[in-house]
Amino acid sequence: MGATMQTQTSGSSSNQPPSVKSSFENLGSSLHLKIQNYTDLKAILELDEALWIATTAPVSTIKINTDFLNFLDTDEDKRIRSEEIKDGIRFLLKHLVDYSGIQTDNLNVSLAAINTETEMGERIHSSALKVLKRLDKGEQSVNLSQVEKVKKEVLEGGLDQAGIVLPEAAENKKIDQFIKNILCTVGGKKHPNGKDGADTESLATFMEECRQYIDWQRQAGEVDADVATEILPLGKGTAEGYALFHSLVKKLIQYFLLCNIKRLNPELLARALETPEANAALNLINIEEAESYLENAPLSLLNSEGVLDLTGEINPYFHKNIGSFTEKVIKPLLGDQVQAIDKQSVQKLQKIFEPFVNWTDKRPEVTVDTIGASTVQEYLTDSSYQQVLEDLIARSHKTAFVLDNIRELERLLLYQAYMLPLVNSFVSFPKLYDTEQRALFEEGSLIMDGRHFTLAVKVEDREHHIETCKSSNIFIIYCELFGSDGEKAYEVAVPVTSTNRGNIRLNKWGIFNDIDGNELHARVVDIVENPISISEAMVEPFVRISRAFFSRLEEFSSAAEEKIFQKGEKSKDKKKQDAFSGGMLAGGGFAVAALGSSFAFITKTLAGLSVKTVLFALLVFGGLIAIPAGIAAYYKLSRRDLSTILEGSGWGINSRMKLTKAQAARFTYRPDHT
Repeated sequence: MGATMQTQTSGSSSNQPPSVKSSFENLGSSLHLKIQNYTDLKAILELDEALWIATTAPVSTIKINTDFLNFLDTDEDKRIRSEEIKDGIRFLLKHLVDYSGIQTDNLNVSLAAINTETEMGERIHSSALKVLKRLDKGEQSVNLSQVEKVKKEVLEGGLDQAGIVLPEAAENKKIDQFIKNILCTVGGKKHPNGKDGADTESLATFMEECRQYIDWQRQAGEVDADVATEILPLGKGTAEGYALFHSLVKKLIQYFLLCNIKRLNPELLARALETPEANAALNLINIEEAESYLENAPLSLLNSEGVLDLTGEINPYFHKNIGSFTEKVIKPLLGDQVQAIDKQSVQKLQKIFEPFVNWTDKRPEVTVDTIGASTVQEYLTDSSYQQVLEDLIARSHKTAFVLDNIRELERLLLYQAYMLPLVNSFVSFPKLYDTEQRALFEEGSLIMDGRHFTLAVKVEDREHHIETCKSSNIFIIYCELFGSDGEKAYEVAVPVTSTNRGNIRLNKWGIFNDIDGNELHARVVDIVENPISISEAMVEPFVRISRAFFSRLEEFSSAAEEKIFQKGEKSKDKKKQDAFSGGMLAGGGFAVAALGSSFAFITKTLAGLSVKTVLFALLVFGGLIAIPAGIAAYYKLSRRDLSTILEGSGWGINSRMKLTKAQAARFTYRPDHT
């Protein structure tokens, strides 16, 4: 570990706590505050934020209890800021009198440790007592599992939000349906869980609509009574009867008008109907044309008397409606013995239905009519419905207050258990430099190419991350992770910090073990290339020269092979073939001669030199290539910076975090076979 130094920090005003000695540790060329207990938490409150390693981070990249992070993220922007951490520490220190319980993963708090001198502390203490009483526990301490159990019960009661009552809060089916009827008619208020619930406003609106609707219904007579009145001449069947009459009235008027024309001028009517019939007959084989003809034709055969025989032959298109009209309207209103009607009968029916039409025109614009008049009247006459819901709304305010207190107790427990781990991966990063521990931003380990890569951070925007990490001097591979269902889970950036590149390439597959023990498929989708080791960097130029040489050799070989195949092809013109072959032989002879001459010159030159001289020359030549590459690699390797990997994932990092030799060996290693 690095060297340790101590400083003293103090508040800038007289009302701040006394000065606290801070102890720093040099890790990766940066000073990290040593945070081990509540005393160090106090030091954080006085520590200048410029001396924090990180000042902001996305919630999604911190691997710790989600509820704890949600409590800290007070502005709900999905990021944790330094001031939010300070507020969390202040809350913790303010509402405890005994700080000995502030330990990693300690989810149990003693009732005596809660500060009852503060208003919030008293509420938390009272809530703890109620939790224990509800669970019939006589203990002097409360733990998170107990709190969560009671919290779940309260949430399932449907009264956890002040002023909002969910249907599940109803104590019987009638009240349950009453609440549901409110929600399906006038609507309600949105609950934080996404459901709708009834509140004072929706209840008042619903009851007012009920009153308006019933007042209107009573104008027609007794509500839901099947008794004929002036407004409802057919009782409950009036609406249906009028709908039948209204659907046929134009056809009835048409029929009687045509009967009058037939009586006054039958020839005119014949001429008017003759041509349309002739034209229509040509297309009656078409279903649409046939239906259109019947729809526009009179209700029955015309007669000079202007009477429609209800028992006679009726236009098939209207036969069913005329039958219903006869049974449900004509017989009840004009008499059971009526078998034919005329124009005066229609006028009489219009007069009978006139009060109903005027009444329906005054219908109030309400939505409660969908649940039925009898149900609406029951809600108005039986005041217990409204009273019970009002009581539930009142109870919801008390329950919400109780739930708020439970949440504050939960907050205290979570802060006590997880504040130290968080600040040790935020204010300071000691776990990143500890070979036995993991920081909270680490996602897991990648197994690929016969090696373990133990550092991985979550990546939301790969392009941004790559652009940020170009200055990191670290070789980084980007992997997409997939679950067993084949769906993409997320992406990670994995630094390669030791050995060599090996066989790492795009689209290479491996497995990823996250910190929760899940095994995921991993595929390389991008690479940021940088030196991994000096030896690899020094050899790399020769590897490139070798690749270039063999690439050119392969090209030359392919070209020569192609010429040989061309040479073997038959030619129709033998003379041209002979001339071509001679030219090829001549050209080949010149080429062979040139190569032989060059080889002879090189051989003669080397023959005049001693073996030591040749080896020395080769060594110098190799050194001129390898040494500059090694120097450049050493420069980059000595400046590898881990902070850019986190910055690419949305973290705000104050300090450079130099990659140490111990880290390099831990983050990338090849396991032994023994």
